[in-house]
Amino acid sequence: MSTAATDSMQAKHASAGVAMSLATLSMAAASGLQALLYLNSFGVDGRTDGFFVAFALYTIVGVFSQSIRMTSANLLIGERPRLLTVEYGVCLGLIAIPILILSIPFADQFAHLLAPGLDAADRAVTADALPLLGLAAALQLWAAGGATLLAVRDRFNTIAAAYIFGAAFGLVVYLVVSPLAKELTLGWSMLAMAAGTLAVMLVGLRAARPEPTATKPSFAPARLVSMAGLILARTAIYLAFNALYMVTLAFASGYAEGDATVLSYAYLFASYLVAGTAFALGLSRIADMRRGALGEWREVLADTVPSGFRYSMLIAAPAMAALIVAGAPLIGELLPHSFDPADVETLRVFAALLAPWVVAALLVNLLLPALLALGRGRLVNALAPPLLVLHIGATALGGSLFGSEGVVGAACVAPAAFAAVLFFAGAREGRRALAGTLAGDGARLAAFAAASFGGAALLAELVAEGLAEALLAGALGSALYVGCVLLTTPRLLSVLLGAIRKAPLVDQATEAPRPAASSSISAR
Repeated sequence: MSTAATDSMQAKHASAGVAMSLATLSMAAASGLQALLYLNSFGVDGRTDGFFVAFALYTIVGVFSQSIRMTSANLLIGERPRLLTVEYGVCLGLIAIPILILSIPFADQFAHLLAPGLDAADRAVTADALPLLGLAAALQLWAAGGATLLAVRDRFNTIAAAYIFGAAFGLVVYLVVSPLAKELTLGWSMLAMAAGTLAVMLVGLRAARPEPTATKPSFAPARLVSMAGLILARTAIYLAFNALYMVTLAFASGYAEGDATVLSYAYLFASYLVAGTAFALGLSRIADMRRGALGEWREVLADTVPSGFRYSMLIAAPAMAALIVAGAPLIGELLPHSFDPADVETLRVFAALLAPWVVAALLVNLLLPALLALGRGRLVNALAPPLLVLHIGATALGGSLFGSEGVVGAACVAPAAFAAVLFFAGAREGRRALAGTLAGDGARLAAFAAASFGGAALLAELVAEGLAEALLAGALGSALYVGCVLLTTPRLLSVLLGAIRKAPLVDQATEAPRPAASSSISAR
C-alpha cells in the first residue's frame, strides 16, 4: 500500500473513530446524568436492584446489537452482497422476536431467572421493567442495523448524529416522565432513546441510498431464517461475552441489598469507556479491515490493535482512576441522602475491581474485529461455550470466598483468558514484539494514572475535605496525568488532539477528509 494511500486510510480511520467515540461518549454523558438523577430520586435499595437486573438485559442486547455491525458488515459489501437492505431489516426483526417474547409475555418467569437473589417485591420491579427494556432493546437492534448500512457507505457522521440525538431525546423524556413512572423512569427513557436513534438512522438511510442494482430482494422464509441464523452464529461470541455481565449481576444480587445497584453504576461507567474507545474504533474500521484482508492485506492485527489499545488506555486508565479517587466521593457529597458513605466505599471497591476487566475488555474489543476481518469467525465463536463456563465457575468461586467483592473481582478472569487466546490466534508473526508493545503501553499509562490520582488524593486530603477534597483530587490528578503523558510521550496527545481537530464535519461519502498523516491515531 502506497504512503499516500496509507495516510488517507489512517486519516479516515482517525476521523471515523473520533466521530463514533464522540457519539458514544455523548450517550455516556446523557446516561450518566440520568443515572445521577435516578440515584438522587430512588437511592440504593432492593427495588433499584430489581430495576437494574432488568436493565442488564437492555445493556447486553444493546452492546450485542452494536457487535452485529461488525459481524454482518461483510454480508452487505461487494457488487453482489449476500443481503440487500430490506432483507437485512427482516433478518434483524427475526432476531428480535425471542427478545420480545422473553421480555413481554414471559416477563415474570424471566425475572425469576435474572434475579434469583431478590425477594418477591423487588423482583416485581424487574418484571415490570422488562417489557419496556425489551422493546427498547429491539429498537436498538434495528438502529444498529441502520448504522451498519450507513457504515459500509462511509456515513459515520450520520451514525454519530443519530446516537447523539437519541441520547438527548432520552434525557428529555426522562425529565418529563420522572414524576409519574418512579423506578421505571429510566426504562421509558431508554425506550425513547432507542426510538429517536432509529428515526434518525432511517432518515439517513433515505439520503444515502446505494447504487441501483439488478438484484431483487428475496423474501423466501427459509432463506431469511437461514441468514438470520448466520448473523446470530457469527455474533455468538459477542452475545456470550456481553452475557458475562448478566451472570455477574445475578450472583451479586444474592448478597447485600443495594450491591447490584452500585455494581450497575460502576459497570455502566466502565462499559461506556470500553464502548467509547476500543469498541468505537473497531466499528469504524471493520469494513476497511475486511476489504484489506480480502485484498491480501495481512497486517490487520499489527496495524489496528496496538494503536487502538494505546488510544483507549490513554482515556480509560485516568477515567477509572478518577472514578475511584474523586468520582465516588463526589457523588456521596452531592447526594448524601441517597448515597451514604458505605455506598461510596462500595463503589470505590467495585470500580477498582473492575479496572482489570476494563483492560481485558479493551483488548477483546480490538482483537475480535481483526480476527473476524481475517476470516477467523468460526474459531472465535467456538470459544463462546468455554468462555461462559469459565466465567460462571470463576464467579461462583469468587462469591463463595469473598462475597460480592469476589464476584466483581472474578469478572476479569474469563475476558483476560479470552483476550490471550485471541491474541495467539491472530498474531502469527512477531508475537513477542506485539505483546511487548501492548504490555508496555498498558502498564505505562496505568502507572501514570495510578500515580497521578493516588498522589492527588493524598495531597487533597491534607488541604481540603468533603466536596472540595473530591474536586481538588480530580482536578489535580487530571493535571498530573496529562503532565506525565506530555513529558514521556507527547506525540500520543498531539495525535489524539489532531484527530479530533481534523475530523470532517461531513460524511466521507460526500467529501473526502483532508489528508494528513499526523491525524492518524496509530502514531506514537
